[in-house]
Amino acid sequence: MVSCMEIVPRYDYSLPWILALGFCIGACGSDNSGPADNGTDAGVDANTPLQCQFPLPQVGGTPATDALAQKPAQCGQADHQWLNVPELGKITKLGDEQLYSAALLTGLLELEGIVLPEAPMYDVAVRQVLYTTQDRGSLIEASALIAYPVEVDAKRDPFELLLLLHGTAGFTDQCSPSNDNGQVGFAAIFASLGFVVAAPDYLGLKGTGEPTGFVHPYLVGQPTAIASLDAARAAARLTREQRGGGCVQPRFVTFGGSQGGHAALWVDRLAPYYAPELSLAGVVATVAPADIVSQSRRALSQIVKATGNVISMMGTASSWYGHQSRLSEVFVPPFDTSIPNALANSCDPLDEVQPPDTLPALFQPEILSAAKDGTLAEVEPWGCMLKESGLTTTSVARIPPTESSYGILFVQGQADPLVNPEIERKSFTELCNQGMHLQYLACASAPHVEATIWSVSEILTFIRARFASEPMAPELFCKLSDPVRCSGTPADI
Repeated sequence: MVSCMEIVPRYDYSLPWILALGFCIGACGSDNSGPADNGTDAGVDANTPLQCQFPLPQVGGTPATDALAQKPAQCGQADHQWLNVPELGKITKLGDEQLYSAALLTGLLELEGIVLPEAPMYDVAVRQVLYTTQDRGSLIEASALIAYPVEVDAKRDPFELLLLLHGTAGFTDQCSPSNDNGQVGFAAIFASLGFVVAAPDYLGLKGTGEPTGFVHPYLVGQPTAIASLDAARAAARLTREQRGGGCVQPRFVTFGGSQGGHAALWVDRLAPYYAPELSLAGVVATVAPADIVSQSRRALSQIVKATGNVISMMGTASSWYGHQSRLSEVFVPPFDTSIPNALANSCDPLDEVQPPDTLPALFQPEILSAAKDGTLAEVEPWGCMLKESGLTTTSVARIPPTESSYGILFVQGQADPLVNPEIERKSFTELCNQGMHLQYLACASAPHVEATIWSVSEILTFIRARFASEPMAPELFCKLSDPVRCSGTPADI
């Protein structure tokens, strides 16, 4: 049997060459004289050749969306309401500009043999920012990266907005992706292609400022989607001068992998409720665990890589829902205390805890029995937490988009050892049956991380099509297909 000690639920989505981007080129100016003006695309002078327009934040606004906004608590959580205030997305701290040239980014792509359907065209800057979001009815700070082209023509059309969502990075502030060179480089690449990029850290992964005070609620859809949508708002809160001279549209595409793919699907679900002033043009979700209940049942029936993710989700989500004191219902002592302590203090917590080699030595028999007999979703509150975080099982009704060109690219890896492909093929069909406009892509022979890396070219083509309002190809609409060789697959595979 595989030991639980081998399960480390931390997966690096950085392209290998991005690790070389831990330096600036040109001037790395510190523009920390104060936060952005935080108006509607703040800081635009009346004499500016092109006026930047970006709407103020809005939450709810219809009977259906107000019903969720006024009562979003689930699974025995304390009652609260979503705040509908203009502070959402307000930037409270600006980090230094990190500058990257298009030539450098192009050279690194060529060095790694990565071919995109278009080459980097802009020199870019990347900033780490603190911004205002909310959590369980209270305003809170979170961090993000914002990347943008620099020295652009002030008369050009506004840039499109790309919301870039990272995979599993850890569960506490010290694991913040915005302090990772790989995430900085990934944001820089997409900005060099002509996007303003917002890459949030998620709640509990704050990269600067005062500590968050709680762990990241891992794989819980609602708080991650909320923080992500407020990061998109924050991208427009930089003044024009603080964002390279360009404007940004209130229209965006979301792209995320693994945990980020799960988060991207949750942005699709909550955007009409939480940010109706923004227009979501499409979503790319790679290797996403859409069916959390079924993936958890598998991980509680045998020790697999995903067992570590279930450990991490239970250990962190319990705190966000207010049930941490009941973890002895899930974990056998002393793991009911050692696991949450490790999650709160380490980016590789299972190395600290050293879980046992068998499931019964770690999980309570009631949890394991429920996973075996198919009643896991009925175990309160733990099954509720799993069910409400899954896209196929949540009680949050989906509000269909209004754009006819809207679509979701659902990418899988044929050889994914973490997010079980067969479970997610069924998720694809279920989500299609629920009315979601999905296009399927499975990269042949691709493991978990590689499925995203090898399909970057197809992903970028899909993103461009959504921004161009091109209709989804009818022959690809909601059609499960056999794995194909994705464009970035290495020649020797």
